Amino acid sequence: MTAYHFGAFTLDASTRELRKDGTRIALPSRAFTCLLMLVERRERAVDRDELIRALWRHGAATDVQLGQLVVQCRRALDDDGQTQWAIRTVAGFGYQWVAPTAAVEVASAPPAPAPPRDRDAAVAPPPPVREPRRARRVGLALMFAILLAATAAWLWHRSGEQARGDASIARVVVLPLATGDGDDRWLRLGGMDLVADRLRRSGLVVQPSELTVGQLRALGEGDGDAAASLRRIAPTATLVEGEVRQRDGRWFARVRATREGDAPPLSVACDDAGAIAAVRGAADRLAAALGRMPADAADADSVGETLQRAQAALLANEPDTARSILLGDARLAHDTPRLRQQLAEVDIRAGRLDEARRTLEELLPATTTDRVFRAQLLAARGLIAVRSGEYADAGHWFGEGIDLLGDAPEPQLRGRLHNGRAVSRTSLEDYPAALLDYGIARDAFQRAGDEGGVARVDGNIGAMELLRAHPAQAEPYLTAAIARFEALGLVQERIGELQLLFEARRAQLDDARAWEAMDASWAQRARVPSRYSRLSMRLYRTEQLLQQGRHNEAGALLDDPANDGRPADAAENERIRLLRAELAWRRGDGDGALAELAPVPAGALASADSDLIRADVELLRARIERATGHARASPGAADPGGDRPANARTPIRLLAAANRAWAERRDDEAAHAFAAAFALAQAQGVPLTILRVAQDYVDHLLARGRVAEAAVIANQVALWADHDYDAALVQLALARAQGRREAWQAALDATRRLAGERAIPRVLGVPPG
Repeated sequence: MTAYHFGAFTLDASTRELRKDGTRIALPSRAFTCLLMLVERRERAVDRDELIRALWRHGAATDVQLGQLVVQCRRALDDDGQTQWAIRTVAGFGYQWVAPTAAVEVASAPPAPAPPRDRDAAVAPPPPVREPRRARRVGLALMFAILLAATAAWLWHRSGEQARGDASIARVVVLPLATGDGDDRWLRLGGMDLVADRLRRSGLVVQPSELTVGQLRALGEGDGDAAASLRRIAPTATLVEGEVRQRDGRWFARVRATREGDAPPLSVACDDAGAIAAVRGAADRLAAALGRMPADAADADSVGETLQRAQAALLANEPDTARSILLGDARLAHDTPRLRQQLAEVDIRAGRLDEARRTLEELLPATTTDRVFRAQLLAARGLIAVRSGEYADAGHWFGEGIDLLGDAPEPQLRGRLHNGRAVSRTSLEDYPAALLDYGIARDAFQRAGDEGGVARVDGNIGAMELLRAHPAQAEPYLTAAIARFEALGLVQERIGELQLLFEARRAQLDDARAWEAMDASWAQRARVPSRYSRLSMRLYRTEQLLQQGRHNEAGALLDDPANDGRPADAAENERIRLLRAELAWRRGDGDGALAELAPVPAGALASADSDLIRADVELLRARIERATGHARASPGAADPGGDRPANARTPIRLLAAANRAWAERRDDEAAHAFAAAFALAQAQGVPLTILRVAQDYVDHLLARGRVAEAAVIANQVALWADHDYDAALVQLALARAQGRREAWQAALDATRRLAGERAIPRVLGVPPG
């Protein structure tokens, strides 16, 4: 047998051990086999399909699982996706072992029992077979590592392999309970949520109440038969309906479960002196009838009633009412932990983050024995940190909750914690770690029966790919989330994903399909209840109108009184200023545009998504100052280089720096910055970024009389000139500088066709001499 030595490590094929400086490193069986395959085939790159066929029985695995396996191997070797000293990602193909390695024959040991391995791991890898290489764009190595996993997650999603719940019982959907018309109306939603919680605690896969209420609201809550409506959305689900009423001083609750084609429904009832006890008893009897062991009661009836009343108000989207209910319970003043936790959740929903933070910081030190409850508190604390822009702190809170939760059977909470940590890691641009968290969150939501949670994770991965300058990879995730939200009847969530899809397609300069996505989103605006969401819709629509040259409509939308001047956060405020400045600039008002941008600070932001807006502000400000002669030093402007790794905003900041240098007549410095911006834009491969850099770069080269070099750059964006105004403008400027009259006329015609209300620069309308 052979042992392989590399660096401080030894990989022994005979004992199936990995050692570092003689110390054994624990490595799962499949990860060891993967590592051994790569080392043994180190003379070539190994196709990911070859690895999957060898490592999983029948090749039944996805690129996400393979990517996670490679991460395990790299971590064992103190390697990662950036360093890649041992395992290199081969873009578009697979992986290759690259560490200098010495192979040494070792004496064969006596036969021993086979080491434990995964149940479906292959016994031995097959002989090496080179598969044909797929033709794909070669990107940065780290980016492709995540792209590989991300594309596979989409395929996994489409194939349905992610469903790992109990197949013997379909997903359960609990509908609002029928109630009387008096003070017990809160039981309609509060009782529904209690039934759902009890069935979930018995081990059934139950759809979250928030999702059910959202579906009913989208379907038209009072129109027709709610069960029939939900049956169309979830044809295989077990629907639970019920009623709770008071009669002769006692409460009577009845619930019944039906599946498509089942007759008669499974029905149980319970009566008690209290409403909560009656509903809980009926739910537990239904769980038993479905073959499940009812869960233990968690709260005393009186405390439970306050909690359910508040939860009913939250489900009805009335956080102020929920807060009043909680504050009206005298036990809140005596530090009843669950009442105070619910109050913090309500305050978060209502945007009272400081109040919620104080409550949680008082509760957390005193909560040490109930790990699930403490994990819930940590999830809420992490959410506050995310909404406050404290992403590193958010990751800490979510991570502590994940560690504390351990293997507790709480898939919904697990999904919430991992999704929250993934969002914080995405904002900090730790994309490999974020992807792992998203994968765990997605699986947890699937196990919990939360299709809405699954869709949100897909949408979050799509948003992450956009931040990473991978719009083509973002699109499948976003379309998957859109389809899921549409199937669930969730209009507002679908609209949000359509807006991101618009951005992804626009980044690819696929304008016709980008407008299609935005038009589909805008057509549903009347169905969006949140004023913040409606403001976001108007801003996305304004962006589209500006891109189409429809300035008057864009201006009317920005001046809409419904905007009311109170955006949801500071980043949204900067976005409004950016759009107003762009409109003013396109209308020829450079001074007005600069005045709009003046309050926006210079410099980068910690959050990647907010920093996109800041980078665009920097570029527009530099372009206007260069074009209007208002050049000035920008001491606070972000350094586009430095020691930070390049990201999606780096080409934009390099372009802004190039424009500033050009305006200040530092031509050599400008030329260097333009070349660097264009090279990085090409490496990232995002068409819109390439075009934005090419616009200014071509102008700079032409201004210096370097027409041949300008033609090289302009020809790389000529493909988009038939449908994109800015690309057509580049071709028009080049044709005029070259003195090619026929080409100039054709380019002028194309530019006029695409201009809308944009004014073509007067000099470009003069025929070449």
